[in-house]
Amino acid sequence: MADISLSRNHAYTIDDARARLERLLTNFQASKPDLIQKIEWAADRNSAEAGGKFFKGQFRLAGNTVTVDLELIGFAAKMAKGMVKERLEKALGEEFPV
Repeated sequence: MADISLSRNHAYTIDDARARLERLLTNFQASKPDLIQKIEWAADRNSAEAGGKFFKGQFRLAGNTVTVDLELIGFAAKMAKGMVKERLEKALGEEFPV
């Protein structure tokens, strides 16, 4: 079960939404390479699994919706849940503004 679940509607084409999701994940990994150890994309590049020291996550595009589900691993990660959720909401807002 996910500790953090976020969903946001968008009005982008699937190609544009995919590019935005890829940029979001690339920026996260570039800013926190010690925490985000892997990103594995599905063949259609409409979803990705990301993982690292303190989390496992799914990032998905379906129709006009982008969803993020994160499982936080360990006590320290669970204590930082609010901060993690806030950063994800901000990043989603930047890439998929309402």
